[in-house]
Amino acid sequence: MRFSEEFVQSTKDSLIECVNSASEEIIKIYRSDNFEKTDKKDGSPLTAADKASNEIILDRLKKITPSIQIISEETFETSLLKELPEVYWLVDPLDGTREFINKTDEFTVNIALIENGRSVYGIVSAPVQNKTWLGSIFHKEGHDNNTPDVVRIVMSKSHKSSNDELFLEFLEKSNIKYKIVEKGSSLKLCTLSDNEADIYPRFGPTSEWDIAAAHAVLNSYGGSVINIENSIELSYSKTNSILNPYFICTRNDAIKDTFMPILGDFFKKLV
Repeated sequence: MRFSEEFVQSTKDSLIECVNSASEEIIKIYRSDNFEKTDKKDGSPLTAADKASNEIILDRLKKITPSIQIISEETFETSLLKELPEVYWLVDPLDGTREFINKTDEFTVNIALIENGRSVYGIVSAPVQNKTWLGSIFHKEGHDNNTPDVVRIVMSKSHKSSNDELFLEFLEKSNIKYKIVEKGSSLKLCTLSDNEADIYPRFGPTSEWDIAAAHAVLNSYGGSVINIENSIELSYSKTNSILNPYFICTRNDAIKDTFMPILGDFFKKLV
């Protein structure tokens, strides 16, 4: 299969229906308070909503694109990385399960299309907010291309780390003014797409499915997701791990050009 603008036009309505159906089922369980929570082998939580959303998405994607392989968080096996196809769907049926359990309302449904290690097409749905973001490499919307005087930094409500605190101290010592915007799940990247924040630094573990869909959305709005180790756009389809390296998301190119040298200095101190 060759990814194209025609592919986006022919599938986007079906993808929106897919995430809407998954979101509706998630909301039913969210309001029932019967989460059926268990823990996975890695200690991360799993609920009935994760399972239900996953089942709906896999069923719909198989009908929308029967020939495209699907890799989902809930069915993932490490052995799949050794034979990744050129094009595949990468799915997180419920990103922010901890937020779901803690009733913060900040969780999402995520579907990305990966082509040759790049997130080229993505859709993110926020069930509680009843909002959907969709983006691809063929659609560029963009906001202003300025660097703000006070940088809005989006950080996690449930995963703020000691590295995050060190980063804020580093900014203060560098005389950079900032304010914090707290968000959960892939909403952190969508907040940049909506021009409600400027950067999202991540110095802790994430998996490819956590950010791939929102990565495509952010790119379509003129933003970037940069691998801090090499200062280039974050890639996918690694054969040795599903985990992402440390990265920073920026709302536009001006912010990226301003902050990547600063982040490089910080990263050197961090490692």
